[in-house]
Amino acid sequence: MNSIKPHFDLAGHFFQTVKDLLEALQKDEAENIRQAAGLLVSRIKDDRLIHVFGVGGHSVIGCEEFFWRAGGLANINPLFDHSLMLSGGGRKSTMLERVPGIGDKVVAAQNLGEDDILIITSIYGMNAATIDAALEAKRRAATVIAITSKAHSLATPRDFVARHPSCKNLFEVSDVVIDNHVPHGDSVVEMNGFSQKIGSVSTMLVSACVQWLVMETVQQCESAGIVAPVWQSANVSGGDEKNLENMERYAHRIKAL
Repeated sequence: MNSIKPHFDLAGHFFQTVKDLLEALQKDEAENIRQAAGLLVSRIKDDRLIHVFGVGGHSVIGCEEFFWRAGGLANINPLFDHSLMLSGGGRKSTMLERVPGIGDKVVAAQNLGEDDILIITSIYGMNAATIDAALEAKRRAATVIAITSKAHSLATPRDFVARHPSCKNLFEVSDVVIDNHVPHGDSVVEMNGFSQKIGSVSTMLVSACVQWLVMETVQQCESAGIVAPVWQSANVSGGDEKNLENMERYAHRIKAL
């Protein structure tokens, strides 16, 4: 009788890896989250918007995670540029995010200044549009908070890691860096007989960073006696009515609303 070789537990390995990465994230990034949240609280106190940029591929998911989210901050201004998003074409998105002279224009169009904060969500932090956005924000004396992977940058040859004339990575040009702990290459599961790893983890790790930062910000607001503007789900009874105040407060200031 032939023995049947059991399949490798792909799901078990994947979820355990995600758990380990999330635990490492929680252990390592608490101080960076606290520092970033303190900056956001100062903007909320002064009734200012918090600007968020995520460019190309799936990095924009982090930007979307901040915006129009149940339990999320209502004063988020996402700098969506549809020519850089997957909805405009995958290949085009990849090509354009590598071109210098685009990300800075997206930021410049918002007329950011020294009282502004720009959060940049970039899984790898290496493409030109991301670096340009950060450098333009810094040129305008705005504060840059990055949610990005140091591990990917440090594991990639220097002549490849930064696709920008400055040869800098996002974490090197930001004021506060939250390391999303995305491993080099993103995918984490090796399957026998298949050359490419599968099971990407970046979306979960970046979303965890975003939600943690939002929660810490709200908690710090509460401690300081500041009412944080937070959305309620529009899919529960009374949600639309609860959100009306935020809509009236921000709809004329946030283009994406």
